[in-house]
Amino acid sequence: MRPKLTIPAQIKDMKEAGITFNICSETEAKHFLEYSTYYFKIKAYAKNYDKYLNTNKAGQYINLDFAYLMDLSKIDTRLRKIILKMALDIEHYLKVKMLADFLKVDEDGYDIIQQLLMMQPELDRAIEDKSNTSTCNELISKYKDDWAIWNIVEVMSIGQLNNLYGLFYSRNRFSNSYVNMLLPVKMIRNAAAHNNCLINRLRPPYSRKINPCYDLRNELTQNARISPKISEKKLSHPAIHDFAVLLYLYSRIVPRRERTYSEIKDLFNVRMLRHKEYYAKNEVIKSSYEFTAKIVNFYC
Repeated sequence: MRPKLTIPAQIKDMKEAGITFNICSETEAKHFLEYSTYYFKIKAYAKNYDKYLNTNKAGQYINLDFAYLMDLSKIDTRLRKIILKMALDIEHYLKVKMLADFLKVDEDGYDIIQQLLMMQPELDRAIEDKSNTSTCNELISKYKDDWAIWNIVEVMSIGQLNNLYGLFYSRNRFSNSYVNMLLPVKMIRNAAAHNNCLINRLRPPYSRKINPCYDLRNELTQNARISPKISEKKLSHPAIHDFAVLLYLYSRIVPRRERTYSEIKDLFNVRMLRHKEYYAKNEVIKSSYEFTAKIVNFYC
């Protein structure tokens, strides 16, 4: 077990690990660690940096100042806020799309929910459990024994909605249902909602194996003119892939995008470049940024 470290001890621990305080002073770092973040979280971004192997500095980080970690932390925070906003928009317009398509088919709206509840018997209990905490208490009390597709969507989590959405489009064939993109959107939405770091591990091994969405990969190759080889390599990173899917889907189903696009472009084309000299010697961070910025500027 590692001992509890006071903030001065955290600074000492970082210095022993080779992290310098030349750009950001120790006083500034202490203030940041006390009021803006915490040690375990900000130290996660150090995974993007190599360590010395065969010198008297073996085990220490190469070319890593605390200012770099602080900058990555601030960028990641802003990125998560934008992603969460986009995911909420997508969640709403997935409902809009599904219910609009529902009006075009021979469905009564009740049978599909009965099928879903048979496939997932735990869903009924999960929704009922929300009645004590959810703002949808009245809705749940009224419809809990008589759910239809148009009211149950109001009390579903994004994962539950994804299951209903997939079931609807398996029963009713429409082009461009985007069913294969729901999992990446859910993954990055949940990461952002729980304030998980997104750019803390830009090099393999990654948290999960990615099979890039065909439509996304095809569009990046043919229309965005990104090399298939580079796309394959960079889209193997879960957060980069899921963010690219988010942009792809957002561009197709959310009607009013200008304000969000402006925020994304400002983040990638202005804020992320504010201290680009910090990352001049880190090829992993540079190449990951360049690839993702191309996608951002293509869609936005």
